[in-house]
Amino acid sequence: MSAPAAKEKESSKIIDAREAAKLASVYFQSLLPQVSDFSLEEVELSEDGKFWLITLGFSVIEKRLGPTTLAAALGSMSPRTKFKVFKVDAQTGKVLSMKIRALQ
Repeated sequence: MSAPAAKEKESSKIIDAREAAKLASVYFQSLLPQVSDFSLEEVELSEDGKFWLITLGFSVIEKRLGPTTLAAALGSMSPRTKFKVFKVDAQTGKVLSMKIRALQ
């Protein structure tokens, strides 16, 4: 195999879904180190095969304003799951973006 053909074959390789998810997770933790509990929700290769779209979910506690008794205050805190979508270059593994994933 000639050098240009070998280089072309090498450059057409893409990282697999596991590696893309791992890279997205590391990136997420570097941006939001206070979030320690998150999960992999979705993995999708773009139609053109150039990008992995990785969705991670994590819980946040939202406090609602209301009564001031301890029991009421504890009852007013409810966990909610939020989602982030990471766009990962399928060849380089570089995370290109992080966006809010809204449920439909």
